[in-house]
Amino acid sequence: MLPFDDIRALIGGLPPMGAPTVQPSAKLGRLGELAAWLSCWRPGPGAPSINRPILALYAGSHQVAQHSRLAGGPDAVRARLEALAAGAAAVNGLAQAQGAGLEVFDLAIDRPVPDILEHPAMSERECAATMAFGMEALAKQPDLLLLGDISAGGRIAAAALAQTLFGGEAQEWISGDEALVARATERARAHMGRTTDPLEYLRQLGGREIAAVAGAILAARNQSVPVILGGYGAAMAAAVLQRIDPRTVEHVLAGDASGYRGVCEEMGLSPVIDYGITAGEGLSALAALPVLKLACEAAG
Repeated sequence: MLPFDDIRALIGGLPPMGAPTVQPSAKLGRLGELAAWLSCWRPGPGAPSINRPILALYAGSHQVAQHSRLAGGPDAVRARLEALAAGAAAVNGLAQAQGAGLEVFDLAIDRPVPDILEHPAMSERECAATMAFGMEALAKQPDLLLLGDISAGGRIAAAALAQTLFGGEAQEWISGDEALVARATERARAHMGRTTDPLEYLRQLGGREIAAVAGAILAARNQSVPVILGGYGAAMAAAVLQRIDPRTVEHVLAGDASGYRGVCEEMGLSPVIDYGITAGEGLSALAALPVLKLACEAAG
């Protein structure tokens, strides 16, 4: 049995999407659409509600960051994790103000994944295990899961994964570090040959934080928990799953897609907000939470 077989089996056994328990109101516009979508993922009749939102952040690092003047290294990620632990990061106060829990997962940031210019980011076994670890975000039973990542070199990895999945040129998927993205994509394509398995793309280029987010998205779909994406890495995790089976992301919306608009267009995702947020740490997902709560109130 191959490591990815369990992942494929979970995808094959996903429960059907529920019917909306409220109908979108034309007078409410986008709020009505959001309320109807949220109601597909709640048990029982009536308007949806959000009582246990959780922001899950996955932290990883990539050796490819050493080639970039823009990407930080593991020390920069560690500093951000320490700020989060101390309650000193911007996202701490925003999460508290919105009544959202905050979970942070350190994916061996002091042991970066291999340089994707020369090697696959992970073995199949490590990728599958990291996806399984990402599913721990559902342990506290959120009724809305917000997902983001903190990484060194993760934006390069996400852009290379986007170019591999969607095609086009590197500059379409990243501003700065285009040459690194192009080299990583070329190496991965040469290694994969005619393989079109999105999970293989993920292990070649994605890194641990993207794999973990993919696992969280998949677990949330299995448990009928809606998901809001909060960053480029999270968006690419969803894109990998969508390429396997579109049902895996029926429960997913983007927060603010300003940093990864092209990916959302490829996926057919309409962002909840458009505030121009490109900061990391899941901030764009968290910023969408008040709008989702308002949609629930409007439909009630």
